[in-house]
This record gives sequence, C-alpha cells and structure tokens, in this order.
Amino acid sequence: MKKNILLLLVFLIPIYTFSISNTLVDSLYKQLINAHDSSKAGILNELSWELRNSEPQKSIEYGLEAVKFAEQFDDYENLVKAHSFIGVAYRIIGNYSESMDYYFKGLELAKKYKVSEQEGFAYINIGNLHIYQGYYYNAIENLNKAKVIAEELDHKGMLAYVHLNLGRAQMLREENYEALEHFQEALKLRTEIDQISGQAVCYKYIADIHFELGNSEKALINYQKSLEVVNTEMDKDLYANILTMLSKTYLADGKFDFAEANAKKSMRIAKEIGAKLIIRDNFQVLSDIDIKRQQYKSASMYLEKIIHYNDTLFNQTLSEKMFDLEYRIEKQRKQAEIDLLNKDKKIRELELRRARTYNTALLTILGLITSIFIYVLISLKQRRSQNKLLQKQKKELDNINKTKDKMFLIIGHDLRGPIGNLKSLIEMLLEDEDITKDKNLLETFSIFMKSVQSVSDLLENLLLWAKSQRNEIIFKPENISLNTVVNRNLQLFRTIADHKSISLKLNTKNNYDVYADKNMLMTVIRNIISNSIKYTSREGDIEINIEKEGSYYKIAIQDSGIGFDEETAQKIFDSKNFYTTAGTNNEAGSGLGLLLSKEFVELNGGKIWAESQPGEGATFYFTLPASDI
Repeated sequence: MKKNILLLLVFLIPIYTFSISNTLVDSLYKQLINAHDSSKAGILNELSWELRNSEPQKSIEYGLEAVKFAEQFDDYENLVKAHSFIGVAYRIIGNYSESMDYYFKGLELAKKYKVSEQEGFAYINIGNLHIYQGYYYNAIENLNKAKVIAEELDHKGMLAYVHLNLGRAQMLREENYEALEHFQEALKLRTEIDQISGQAVCYKYIADIHFELGNSEKALINYQKSLEVVNTEMDKDLYANILTMLSKTYLADGKFDFAEANAKKSMRIAKEIGAKLIIRDNFQVLSDIDIKRQQYKSASMYLEKIIHYNDTLFNQTLSEKMFDLEYRIEKQRKQAEIDLLNKDKKIRELELRRARTYNTALLTILGLITSIFIYVLISLKQRRSQNKLLQKQKKELDNINKTKDKMFLIIGHDLRGPIGNLKSLIEMLLEDEDITKDKNLLETFSIFMKSVQSVSDLLENLLLWAKSQRNEIIFKPENISLNTVVNRNLQLFRTIADHKSISLKLNTKNNYDVYADKNMLMTVIRNIISNSIKYTSREGDIEINIEKEGSYYKIAIQDSGIGFDEETAQKIFDSKNFYTTAGTNNEAGSGLGLLLSKEFVELNGGKIWAESQPGEGATFYFTLPASDI
C-alpha cells in the first residue's frame, strides 16, 4: 500500500508542476501585452528564464528584447540579467562561444553598475560553462569568487547553486566524497528556501555519488526522492536520466523487473527528445538484464543496437566527415597549386618585361649621352625626355610591386578558406561527447587544433604584415573595453593552453576603457599571449595585469617561461630582422607577430617593450591611451 501511494505521488507531482509552469508562462504573456515599456524588461527576462530548457531559441529572442528595453530605461539589474539568461540559452543549445561572450559582458556590466547579486551569478555561469568544456580548475576558480559574493549577500539560492556546481566539478574529477558534501549542502540550502525544482537535481547527484560508491540502498532512496519533485515535462532530459540511473541501481541489486521497467520508460522519453546517450545506456541495462536471466538471444539483439549507436552511427558519421574534409582540402590544395603556378607565370612575365624596360632605358641613356657631345643645343630637351621616361619606369616598377603584393594577399585569402574549414570541423569534433570521453581521440584532436591554430596565426600575421607594408590598414580608434578584448583572447587560447596545462589569468576587478583601434588591439594581445604560451613549459602560468599611469593604461603580460637575455629583447622588436626560436614543444614561429604588435601599439600612440632573464620567465609591457569618457 505504501509503495502504491509513493508511485502515485511520483506520477502526480510532475504533472502538477508542469501545469503551474504553463500557467506561469501564459500569465507572463498577458502581463507583457498590458505592461508599460519601462517594466517590460523584467517580464521579458522572466519569459526568457522559464523557456530556457523547453524553447531555448525563443528564450534568446526574449532576452535580446529585454536588453533593448533595459538599455532604453537604464534598468541596469535587468540589463545584466538579460545577458546571463541569453548566455544560459546559448549554452543549452551548445553554442559555447556566444554563451561565453554574453557571460563576460554580463560580468562587466554587473561590475560597472555595482549589481553584486548578478555579478555572483555571472561567475557561476562562467564556472558552469567551464565544467561543460572540461576546464575544471578554471570552473572552481570562478565558482569560489561567486561563493564569496553569495556569503557576503547571505544569498542562499546563489550559495546553493555554487555548491551544486562545485560538486559537479569535483565529481567529474572523481573526488566523490568532497562532491557529496557540496551536493548535500546545496540540498540543505534549497530545502530551506523551498526551491522544489532545484532539489530534484541535488537528489539525483547525491544518488549518483552513492551509486559510484556502491551504496545502492542510499542511491535508490535519493533517486526516488528526485522523481517525487522532478518536472517531467519541462525537464525531460533530467527525468529520463534519473530513470536510467534508477534502472542501473535495481540491476545492481538483482531486481530485474524494476530495472527493466525503468529502462524502457526512460527509453521512450529519450527517443522522444532524441537523447542518444541515454538511449544507448538503456540498451546496455536491458542487455545486462537479459544476460543475468540467461536470455542470450535478446541480449545479443540489444548488444547489436549498442554497437549500432557506439560504432556504426558514430564511426560512419565521423568517416564521412573526415572523407568529405579530406576531399575538399585536397581539391582546394590542388586548385591553390594551379592558381599559384599561374600567378608565378604572370610574375615571371612581368619581371621579363621589366628587364626589357631596363635594357631599353640603358640604351636610351647611352644614346642621350652620345647625343649630348654631338648636339649641345638640344641637350636640355633630351634631358627632359629622359626624366619623363624615368618617371614612367618608376611608375611601372611601383605597379609591378603592388601587383606582386596583391597576388600575395590573394594567395593568403585563398588559404584562409581550407584552414578555417579545418578549424571548424576540429572544434565540432572536440565538442562531440563520444570524443570527449575517449582520451586518446581528445588528445589527438587537441594536437590537430594546436597545429591548425599555429598555421592560422601565421597566415593572419602574414596578411596583416603585407597590408601594413602597402599602407592599406585603416586606423579607426574608438572607446573600447580592454577587459572584453583580453577575455576574448584568453578564451581563444584556452584549448591550446590546457594542452600544455598552462594557467591563463586576468588579475583585475575593474573595467578599463581605452581609446584604440579594436582590430589592432586584438592582434597585439593575441600575438603576445601566443608567444608566451609558446615559450612556457607545462604546468606554467601566464598572468595579465593592468594599471593606470597618468593618461595611459599599462598592460603587463607575464609568463613563467624560459625567458631570454637583453640582446634577444632588442632583436625581437628590430624591424630589420625576423627573429624567432623554437618553443618549449618545438613550436615554430615567424617573428612577424611581435613586429606587428610594435607597429600597431605605436600607431595607437603607445609604447611596447619586454623585460626578462634567462630561466626566469618574461614580461611584455605596452601602453595605450585611456578613454576620455
């Protein structure tokens, strides 16, 4: 009787919470229609948050509308909230780049307008995204910042969220007992504030820990508690996950009927939402059950389906992508070779024409010299003709040089396509769950990404150098956030730094605005950080500090790398040479990056220099004028 009542509650409670959720969304729609423009930002934010899991694309649209109204009426709190909610929705649909941009922008706005509560949630969001990306050290660092803010504000909801994510990070690092303490603290806090939906997640993670530790009795109790409070319509992914883990626990206890019922129920939900990993796990449970029952025929059928999910679909998709990529790269490579040969032929023809012009000029000059001795009266006329001819030849030479530079740029732009395509595919593969679980594959694709990024950086520097030599770079200074540019570059190099276990850190709590060209500033910071990673050994550190010096900001990028002597410090900024050496992992370089950085910093009215000692790391300094706002 008691079990029947419990099962009835399991099915009734989620239906009740779903009806509440639908009622809430309908109510918010009605409020939005009748609301004054000044209060619409708050309502739009509530809609964005409520729809983040069920309809993330709509959540993004409502968040963007909230930003417009918040900016119009100087509603800073809702402005920060909107950026956070948009970031959450982008994270749910898997667009981590856009998600991180909105999180960092929200963090900057929270600091600027002193919205402490939203600053704490911004740190939590950044930490949560780092967990999804596998950067557990960075995740814990940001979560601890949020914890300090939550304790200062005595904000139990925020503190519960911090403990939940700290537990997730430590569970993924297999620190189970420490993770369990965080999950229990999160549950305690969410119970105190009566946050029902959050309790379901806590119970599920607590049960997962007990399952890993082999305590099936406690695992079953907590999975059942999670089922009692989970929203089965709004959180279908969580609901299916709980049922799968419940079936695994019953299987471990030898309760095959219960295990089978839960696995099949989870399977139906997972197929409805297209959760392939959950479907595969359920097939594994059903296979194990049939093996225990000695029903080997049906077990074999399930194993074939598991292989179908694990091998056939994934490997076929991967093979098709790799084959298509190899085909397109090979095709583009051959086309590039043909184009390069054609361009070389044209260049040789131009050089031959120029040689003929030189010969003609020499013959003409000799004729003129001879004529001077014979015809004194017409010497001035001949000299004027000679000057005109020389001007014409100079113009032709300039045109030939410009043509060569232009062809060089065309070649560079043609190479951008295949390199960009290769980077996009590797990034897509690195986000695939099956690859992230295979350490060998993950390491291999990480090495590919590092090599492709190196080639991409070299190509970008070559194109910028060619443009600068032809005076084609347009200088457009504006008031920009230095923090945003630095954080964007840190995210760009996060994967490469993690491959060498190098810590990247920006040491500042304030926002700094400078008056500079954004693209040039991106190039300067990108090249210096890339250079620091190149010459820093594994387990090293790279720190960025910013300080005010009069009407300028001084930026210092310090690494714990191999360093260099004073003679080298002078060579690396010498525009007459392209000085470079191999990195700690034999990374290649061209020497162009630092020369471009020097040119761009000076064009923005600043200075750049480096200080170092062999074996003691290096610090690169540059200054930029502060914004006049």
